[in-house]
Amino acid sequence: MPEGMTYVRLVHLLDEQRRKELMIIYGEALPGNLTASDLKPDGAKHDRWPFLEQGLSDRAKKNVVVVPLHESNGTTL
Repeated sequence: MPEGMTYVRLVHLLDEQRRKELMIIYGEALPGNLTASDLKPDGAKHDRWPFLEQGLSDRAKKNVVVVPLHESNGTTL
C-alpha cells in the first residue's frame, strides 16, 4: 500500500425508503511527494486539496462500473 492515500465514498440508495444502499470506497495513492499532513486544513499544501478532491471524485465515477450479475438462465440477481 502507498504511504499516503486519498479516498472517496460512492453511495447508491437502492430503495425509495433509503434503507438499502450500495457503498463503494475508491482509493488512490497521493500524487507526487504529498502527505496527508500536507493536505489537512493547517497543512502546508492545503490549498491544493480542492483540485485533488475533484479529480479523485471524477476518476472514481469514471473508473468504477457496476453491472448487474446475471444467472445462467438470464435473470438478474
